[in-house]
Amino acid sequence: MILESVEKVSQGPSRLRDLGCLAVGELVVQGLWRGQLRFQSIYIPEPLERTIREWIDVLPTCLRQDILNKSSHILFSTIGKVTEMSSSTVPIMLAAIMETLYSPAMQDVELWTDFHWHHEARLKVLHLLHSQQTTVKNLHLTCYRTPIFQFQALSFSERFLLMNVLNKFGHLKQLSVPYVADDDLLAKLGGGCCPQLESLDVQGSWEVTNQGLAAMSGQDGQMVIGRVGWVPSHFAQCGEGQKLLSNILQGSPVSASQIATMMKQNKIATSMVDTLRSLNVENTAIDGRGIETVLENFTHLQRLYADEPHWQSLLVNLSSPAGPGCRDCFPHNLPLRALNLSRNTYSLLEPLSHILPNLEHLSISNFERSEVYLDGQDNLPILHTFGKLSSLDLQDVDMEQIYHYLAQGGGQNIRCFQYKSRHRHIDLAKLDTLCPNLKELTVSDSLMVYKPGNHMVDIKSFTSLKYLTLKDVSLEGDQACWKRLIKRCSGLVRLTLQNIRMTDADMTDILSSNLFTQLEELNISSTGTINLTEESVYKLIEKCPRLRKIGGICCWSARDIVTLLDQLSCQHHFKIKMDDRE
Repeated sequence: MILESVEKVSQGPSRLRDLGCLAVGELVVQGLWRGQLRFQSIYIPEPLERTIREWIDVLPTCLRQDILNKSSHILFSTIGKVTEMSSSTVPIMLAAIMETLYSPAMQDVELWTDFHWHHEARLKVLHLLHSQQTTVKNLHLTCYRTPIFQFQALSFSERFLLMNVLNKFGHLKQLSVPYVADDDLLAKLGGGCCPQLESLDVQGSWEVTNQGLAAMSGQDGQMVIGRVGWVPSHFAQCGEGQKLLSNILQGSPVSASQIATMMKQNKIATSMVDTLRSLNVENTAIDGRGIETVLENFTHLQRLYADEPHWQSLLVNLSSPAGPGCRDCFPHNLPLRALNLSRNTYSLLEPLSHILPNLEHLSISNFERSEVYLDGQDNLPILHTFGKLSSLDLQDVDMEQIYHYLAQGGGQNIRCFQYKSRHRHIDLAKLDTLCPNLKELTVSDSLMVYKPGNHMVDIKSFTSLKYLTLKDVSLEGDQACWKRLIKRCSGLVRLTLQNIRMTDADMTDILSSNLFTQLEELNISSTGTINLTEESVYKLIEKCPRLRKIGGICCWSARDIVTLLDQLSCQHHFKIKMDDRE
């Protein structure tokens, strides 16, 4: 909802490093421009390239990294001011800049989105990355994150080159290849070309299938029965599988346990089974079996993002003993902490607690209408089995039952709490008592109640709370409860209020009771006009010494917004920018 904000900038002159990066970047761009770079060609004239490299090579790698990261901005701030830039010239210039500044000793490399317009410029950069071995840790192929590549396949030459680029990135830890990854690329990664890889993002790649996920784990891929058949190690892990395998091997001198041992001994040591920590396979061609394959193989995975229907399919199969899922095939105590599951969570808590006991976040919505709840089964006590659960996202849930869970000890671990419901209310006074360590609270589209009891003699509430968000809340019968809550939260670092009626008098009342010594960010927005003027802005700056950002200020009822912004810039060192928060 916040569309604009003012942010405080560092006082005094710019840092020498920033000035140096800007100056060197501008010299590089101007040198390329004076060299009469032909936009019909993607190559720099050889004399010009030699001249630029003679003095750019003496720069430390860290400075070259900074200059390269700012190249896109530098390009538009120099040539963009004196000549017309188009979708053809921009990627050519960026490719020339990357060819000049790139060093194999850098830590991060990103192929900007602008490259998606020009096939030859992309190939030039890929050839550059393929030219020598590198110690780059993070590679982001952002140029493929565009709708074009959702419906258009890469040419054979570009795909072949992209595959071979990975051979040069033996120290890679983070890789993002959206929309264009396929099973062959995953198999190559599983073969050990990037043995230190910790994070992989292949979202939107429709050529990624279950078979690719199995191949990514190397020769020890424990693919379940399906598209590519079965692997003996899968059946050697569970009781039913061992019976089946024993019947198959009846009369043979080889036993099921010997096959499992042989598979373990022949495991590829360079595969990333033990290093991968985060995997994003959203909007790909996998299904529930693909997720099962990942969980069986990557036993150190902490974050797995996949389409929710596939999670639903996997957990439903594991929810009943007679189901097709096999719980024994999953490693014990998987360390997975985060997954994107928001529907039917209440009904699936039992299989979730069995295979993923280390989850830190759960989303539960309207469980009173689930078949499990209507049948008289209470699954909320299962929440206690999640020993690391620290974040809850509730939607259309009766809070009375949640209060009971929190009162039994669950509230001690909760650090983040989100609630949304148009027909139910939430009592924040109770939540304050039950969740003493809460750091982040978000209430939206709900009836909010906050009436501290007489026993709460301390003027403070939510003593650990750092981030508070109130959006479109209803305040029936007590229009001042939101203000009472804010006045008692003295440790806030970020406060966001949306569609709450406020005046200068309300702001004065809040600041007189709460000095907000820790507040760094304040966002106040509305679909209509906000009755706050310049007086509130100046009081905030005066009373909040750490305040660095004020969001939604252009929607306030300032008498002269231009003069206000000018004074904020000249006297208080704030600058206006478009906010990137939804």
